[in-house]
Amino acid sequence: MAIQSRTLIQTDHASKYLQQLAKHWSHKLADLTFDETTAHIPFRQGVILDMFANKDALEVQFITTDEDDALKMEGVFDRHLERFAFRETLHIDWHRKTLA
Repeated sequence: MAIQSRTLIQTDHASKYLQQLAKHWSHKLADLTFDETTAHIPFRQGVILDMFANKDALEVQFITTDEDDALKMEGVFDRHLERFAFRETLHIDWHRKTLA
């Protein structure tokens, strides 16, 4: 069973935040890939983060193996983004579903 967690964060700085987060995690995670608009970050077996930036939003998706990992990774993401985006208040509303 896999859990998908998704959120769409409205911001004019989506590409900036995507790149900052990816660069930050690249120091510990060698297999990640990113450019100005997309990032694919395998944290560990069964935990993958994908981000997509456009001009007014950052789309974020985690795939995890269970609800506990989903909750943990949502929190990790939220705390990191809040540090990079301290100049603005962002609304992060996660939605989860079970994948077949």
